[in-house]
Amino acid sequence: MLKDSKTTVRTHFLAVDVNGQPAMQQLANLMAGALLDFAIPRSRIKRAFAAFQETGSTAAISALHAEARELLVKSDTSGEGGELLLFLLMERVLGYPQILSKMPFKTNSEMHVHGSDGVHARLNEDGVLDLYWGESKLYTDSSSAFTDCFASIAPFLKPGEYETRKRDLLLVREHLNVEDEQLVAHLIRYFDESKPEHLSLRWNGVCLVGFDLTDYPNVATAVEGEMVKISAQVDRWHKAVLNRVTDNDLLAVTIDVFCIPVPSVMDLRKAVRAKVGNT
Repeated sequence: MLKDSKTTVRTHFLAVDVNGQPAMQQLANLMAGALLDFAIPRSRIKRAFAAFQETGSTAAISALHAEARELLVKSDTSGEGGELLLFLLMERVLGYPQILSKMPFKTNSEMHVHGSDGVHARLNEDGVLDLYWGESKLYTDSSSAFTDCFASIAPFLKPGEYETRKRDLLLVREHLNVEDEQLVAHLIRYFDESKPEHLSLRWNGVCLVGFDLTDYPNVATAVEGEMVKISAQVDRWHKAVLNRVTDNDLLAVTIDVFCIPVPSVMDLRKAVRAKVGNT
């Protein structure tokens, strides 16, 4: 956790194979494999699998895959690659399930969904519902990525920005992406201002910042001199995060930050689109 803040930074480097190549394609494969879970509400996925169990046909599942592919913006500069990776990190690393799937609100594949990049949640034993707004930026330049990421998520996290949060809260209440109907009935009370549970709704942030890094290191085999250089880079990124958190008045808000340098953001986007078949 960064000093004098509630921000935790996790820096991840890609593994490097025996040929000296960072595992970009493996990451792209993982991201592409999460598309259906990211883009399609759980209730529709559940119905498709029920149809498969009843009929033995995968037609309904295949139709959902096709729909998810069509929802992606056909552009190598789209931010949806970052949203996919953010989704994976929030669900599989932090364990925060998605409670609002925004992709179905798109009216065509060439537009982006406004608002935060993801809404996830965790219900605690003490009755507090932790809500996590996500924001992702995959940029060539690290400084711009840090700056824009925190500028984008700040309106969802600052105490005085209720109207900004309210739009997403209304969407969650009307389109809660949870299978269990009893749990849905319980969670909806947190998003109703007339209910006492609304006072137990706490907001938090999760940020993914990815950027290009030349002379990509192999952390697993780095010798002492190389580790000193890597540590210095990581320290600079931590300082950049703390500066942005401070500038945006977010020191008192719990924020998880994933800092993920890659050899080429553009190549990663292209690899994901090629794997998905969205070209």
